[in-house]
Amino acid sequence: MMKKGRIKSYYMGLIVLMVILLLSFGWTIFREAPEVERFMYDENGALIDTPPYPISKTHWLGADREGNDLFHLIISGAKWTVMFALLVTAIRVLTAGILGLMARRMVASGWMTGFFQAFHYIPQSLLAIIWLAPYILYNLRSTPPLSFGETVVLQLVVLTIVGIPTLVKVVAETADHIHTFEFMESARVLGGNRWHISRVHVFPHLFPRLLILFGRQFVQVLTLILHLAIFHIFIGGTNIRPGQEHDQFVVYYTPVFEWAGIIGTRYEELLLEPAIIAFPVLAYSLLIMTLNMVVNGMEENLRPNGTIVDK
Repeated sequence: MMKKGRIKSYYMGLIVLMVILLLSFGWTIFREAPEVERFMYDENGALIDTPPYPISKTHWLGADREGNDLFHLIISGAKWTVMFALLVTAIRVLTAGILGLMARRMVASGWMTGFFQAFHYIPQSLLAIIWLAPYILYNLRSTPPLSFGETVVLQLVVLTIVGIPTLVKVVAETADHIHTFEFMESARVLGGNRWHISRVHVFPHLFPRLLILFGRQFVQVLTLILHLAIFHIFIGGTNIRPGQEHDQFVVYYTPVFEWAGIIGTRYEELLLEPAIIAFPVLAYSLLIMTLNMVVNGMEENLRPNGTIVDK
């Protein structure tokens, strides 16, 4: 049970997440996307400015080099950032929880422990890039090989798989620790089968740990998505088009303007127009800080019951 004096950070973090999602969905539903302003004219039709535009009443956070309003991009892309990471995290924790309970003894064996331990040192982003790049970065093709829906499904599968081994190890070790409790021996002596013991005795003690793992994995998935975005692998795929006539490079951009994609397509602006990249980076940082606030709040309040095991 959570202590009343320590729940403020926990609930504040959840409220911030809910506000972000509601604002993002509401903004998309009730507000039309502003027109892209490639040129700005005065009332006499004279050209007065070209993008990127500074902060103003028209553009609350300014506009990028193509005239896209940054405030609209950040607000509309928030739902994709949070919901995609949330879905990957949920599938990871659910799958690892089931596998960890079912394969507890196998994971504890010597060679399996070494196998799962190796994944602590293999960068998840490297595995994800190797598996995703051939299907998403189609520079040598005329059209993308996968549709938007197929790309999302592929990314869900890959981002889930790369995080499963380490999670399975943690769940299996925690379940194995719970089996050392004195009441577990009593449950076995009284004739409880494996399913009954797991459901009645193991899972209630494992659940708080899964909550902590869920929060940590959420942050880890967001970090992984950002790493992929730096390599131009965005949620829902990567749109590629040629640059200007004098430019030998192609231009990559995200189809849904999720936050990592906005950063990944504009990080070169850091030395040119820092304001273009500053606000998306700030939004992403605040999101991760909010999740850490939630996780720390849960960890402080759940640790006293003795079920939180760090290995």
